[in-house]
Amino acid sequence: MKVLSFSYCFPNHENPTWGIFVYQRLAALARQTELKVCSPVPWFPMVTGAQSEENEQCWKDVSVFRPRFFYIPKFFKNFDGRLYASGLRRWLESLQKSWQPDLLDAHFVWPDGVGVALLAQKFNIPYVITLRGKLYECLKDDSQTQQCRRALQGARAVISVSSRMAAEAVRLGADDQRLAVIPNGVDLKHFRIRDRQQCREKLNLPTTGRLLVTVAHLGHRKGHHEVIEALAALPDDVRLIIVGGDAQGGSKEQLMNVAKRHGVDDRLILPGRQGYDLIPYFYSAADLSVLASYREGCPNAVLESLACGTPAVATDVGAVPDILPQPECGGIVPPQQVDPLKQALSAALEKTWSSQQVRSASGVRSWDQVADEVNKVFEKVLSP
Repeated sequence: MKVLSFSYCFPNHENPTWGIFVYQRLAALARQTELKVCSPVPWFPMVTGAQSEENEQCWKDVSVFRPRFFYIPKFFKNFDGRLYASGLRRWLESLQKSWQPDLLDAHFVWPDGVGVALLAQKFNIPYVITLRGKLYECLKDDSQTQQCRRALQGARAVISVSSRMAAEAVRLGADDQRLAVIPNGVDLKHFRIRDRQQCREKLNLPTTGRLLVTVAHLGHRKGHHEVIEALAALPDDVRLIIVGGDAQGGSKEQLMNVAKRHGVDDRLILPGRQGYDLIPYFYSAADLSVLASYREGCPNAVLESLACGTPAVATDVGAVPDILPQPECGGIVPPQQVDPLKQALSAALEKTWSSQQVRSASGVRSWDQVADEVNKVFEKVLSP
């Protein structure tokens, strides 16, 4: 079986952690089947760079192509899927002269899924779409919704990272007999239980008191404002670490101003974006992780925390109900509501947790296990 996977979100030299969860699933899948990746580069004259490469490269252990496609920044976004397909048509035609894929594998419904659906129709190749949080953005626009609907209805299989999005796909017309719910996995060797005090010392964090940690960019939709407000109601020995870089709608300065308004600026730690190699140490240094997002697909921040044996409190979005057993591993609260968040954090901080029991009860799976499930979906699609 030859699989050609498409993902606009895939690591590159400028941002090696961009789409790391996509890479991890594909790297595991490549150990089970013959696979190549197309990570298209959007391009517009004199605005975006031409950092593309149509020749086959290797990103760690995955074969990658990065052909560019024309798009218009900020405008006419409803055409992105069609421009994606138009820009890649000639490249795919050329690739097939030396390597003929049996299956096209789109990692987001937009623009990958919509673009791949058009390519699949052109070249008569079956395709599969994976649903992640991007779907919810598309549902805000009628044109994008209709394009996603057609792509999902034409897919030979749909993989959803959450049961909630799977139900949304069925509402849009996807065949429920061709639908599989497969949440993300975790690098279980990288994210593992470590000594809390040693991790705090390694990261130069306070060695006394209790620590909450959030690993997410500083954008508004991650719910940091609510967590900071909740922090003000917790005991003075509790500090909050937010690991992440500035993003649209949020910056260090803005969050520190929020903390000052609530009188907890001396209890907020903002180390900025950190390397992937350090992230497990932040989880292990903390007593509890928190993710107060307004929207998610399958948040790896929750999975990785549990793999480190650190309980989590997260909002009821995306795959959170699928991946966070409660009360064994933490709690789930409504998004954008401070009072339930305060109560859940307070209760979780007062409880004595066993790291081993949290990891065991979480049921987190390796990427190899996830890839095995995905591979079975592909085999079913291609079976006579």
